[in-house]
Amino acid sequence: MSDLHGKLDQIKSKENFLEKIKRWIPGYDGYVNRDNSRELDTILRNQLATRLEDNKTKIKNTVSNLSKNKKLFESQDIDKLDKKNEAVIAKLRSAARGYSGAFDVVKIKEEKLTQLYDYDASLLGDVEALDGMFTELENNSAADTDTKETISKISNALDDMLRKFDERETLLRAFE
Repeated sequence: MSDLHGKLDQIKSKENFLEKIKRWIPGYDGYVNRDNSRELDTILRNQLATRLEDNKTKIKNTVSNLSKNKKLFESQDIDKLDKKNEAVIAKLRSAARGYSGAFDVVKIKEEKLTQLYDYDASLLGDVEALDGMFTELENNSAADTDTKETISKISNALDDMLRKFDERETLLRAFE
């Protein structure tokens, strides 16, 4: 069972008496669960985006360190990383929610929303790895050591994240 089901059960346990009675209406329970699933997925993606936004400080510190060490020419590559990081953040914040309206012909089922949530949750490891790489970059720039290898690793990791979002869109279209 996925983490999503546990969170949905937690939401159900906090419902008041009237909300619990409404779940007895045929179709209402599934509707509420799907809506809660989409909302939990949005919250997850926003948390991932916030974690990536925290790297902006590390990027600024890296540029400052490179400037102090008279290696400002290397900051051009850092600027490219900043733009890729922004692109990943934008994708996380604006990704489709797996929505299907009440009268849509094609309905996205709960199990498909669970797969979508699990896919997004799998990105957590990638975001944590990126956080570590940005920390390494900041530390290398402060220690006046070579940053090119770390910049390359971060760039490749950000490209992988962007590819994963393309796969996510393909996965979402497959649900239709």
